[in-house]
Amino acid sequence: MERPMPTASAMFHHANRLRKAYHTVLAPLCRESGLPPMALDILLYVANNPQSSTATQICENRGFKSAIVSVHIDRLVRAGLLCRSTDPADRRKTCLCCTEEAQPLIVRGRALQQTFGKALLAGLSPQQIETMHACIAKIDANMDAMLAAAGEEETNA
Repeated sequence: MERPMPTASAMFHHANRLRKAYHTVLAPLCRESGLPPMALDILLYVANNPQSSTATQICENRGFKSAIVSVHIDRLVRAGLLCRSTDPADRRKTCLCCTEEAQPLIVRGRALQQTFGKALLAGLSPQQIETMHACIAKIDANMDAMLAAAGEEETNA
């Protein structure tokens, strides 16, 4: 018997569970560092995506609200974990970079991200993982087409 198409509600439910599981894995590091989950998310995002290190790009790529991102960036800068610099290509943009002081936290955060990824894919064969990657790529392309048809910018940078 063929499975029915997943509903939007089911997809959102899975996305929320993914976020919750991810934050559960990061929780010990949040407690130890005193950082809220979103602040740690932002720090790790900047560390892992130095080419997309503006507040606007964080909001677009992670789906966070700009006011909340701004609050957490200020907190990370005050804590000496992030620094701001002017984009040499566009002086109107402010780029974020991780400081030396942030490196031990980043190393531990990346290790937890690796643990999370492995736990998430536990029990899947290499072929199933490859199929998943192909499906996600196709779903991304379908979303890009929907956004383009609606006149929206593609934000999957």
